[in-house]
Amino acid sequence: MNLLPVADALKTIIDAISQTNNEVVPLAKANGRILAHDIAAVFDQPPFDGSAMDGYALNAKAGAKGTQLDVIGVSAAGEAFEGTLTAGQCTRIYTGAPMPKGANAVIMQEKISRDGDIITLEDDVVAGQNVRDKGNDFALGDVLISMDTKLSPFHLALAAAANHATLQVRKAPKLTLVATGDELVPPGSTLEKDQIIASNGFGLTPLFAHFGAEVKDGGIIKDDRQTLKNELKRMLDEKPDVLVTTGGASVGDRDYVKEVLEELGVELSFWKIAVRPGKPLMFGTKGKTTIFGLPGNPVSALVTGTVFVVPAIKAKLGQSPDHMITQLPLTADMASNGPRQHYRRAKLTQNANGSLGVDPHMQSDSAHLTSLSASDCFVVQKPLEESKRVGEMVDVLVMPWAGGWMKKSALAD
Repeated sequence: MNLLPVADALKTIIDAISQTNNEVVPLAKANGRILAHDIAAVFDQPPFDGSAMDGYALNAKAGAKGTQLDVIGVSAAGEAFEGTLTAGQCTRIYTGAPMPKGANAVIMQEKISRDGDIITLEDDVVAGQNVRDKGNDFALGDVLISMDTKLSPFHLALAAAANHATLQVRKAPKLTLVATGDELVPPGSTLEKDQIIASNGFGLTPLFAHFGAEVKDGGIIKDDRQTLKNELKRMLDEKPDVLVTTGGASVGDRDYVKEVLEELGVELSFWKIAVRPGKPLMFGTKGKTTIFGLPGNPVSALVTGTVFVVPAIKAKLGQSPDHMITQLPLTADMASNGPRQHYRRAKLTQNANGSLGVDPHMQSDSAHLTSLSASDCFVVQKPLEESKRVGEMVDVLVMPWAGGWMKKSALAD
């Protein structure tokens, strides 16, 4: 069987994806969600010319150093001065308070001397000094946050300032994740002969959740054909947006996932990809449900989950499914690649000057989690790509949690 190239597999997946619907959520529940429409300003912020400092509001025409002015009132946030300043007058004013009529500048309180209700300017004042103009932050009609933005705490603060108590966001895709295998037991178990701990879900669940999926744990299904069929039928009947299985995807005598899915009416688009690790990958659809059959080896499962499932989640949320690939210099020599596209485990590095590089791991065992745990990126080696030497540039897929250890110099720009 010819192996499908990675690019062709990704195109097949994305072409089969339909976006989720929208829902309205309270602002406090919107962090990390995908905005479903532009948010535009419905008023000016600030809605008036205001003071950026504690000080005194005056007209700059009377702003020469040494000028004396009468203090005729106070303008505070939420309690503006209602009168109009005339020549020789000023008001005490506090940060955020509206500018009085007749005033166009604020002098800092540290730049005056005061004797009773008379101040003396100790510095020159120019028009607009220490004044926040009306609409300085945003103006009526401005697009504040664009559709398809992944909302951060900073976005939510802006939405709140724009008086949005709720936001319309994409519904999180409902994803069911299930492991298969007689040998698997959950963490915390007492291991019996021939058993191993089921680890895939503990990596895949936060990975998929990070990109916006609502993940349901389907547990572990034993390698019994009828049990597998019954359980997968039950899960498909719930009509999740995505169903992900791990294990049972290869050609062993007890690898039943492919034939069971087909018996359940799943239309498989492909099986086996020219990717390393993770060749025995299945993809298909049934109704609105997108189905992925990932390999059982933990590194293969996490690599294919990253490379193939994450783009599907992003596409369902209306985001670009493309991986963010950057180029970095190698800090060690790297061997040539075989006929399958290799997502080689690697670690970002930083030299004394703050420049970034990438250190490729030589370990390629698809069950070797220690090397994956020591990685925060993948070097993407094209099929039959030649060996590379230290300093040569390579394509790097950086994981979203990478870089927290970087020195400030690396982020200075």
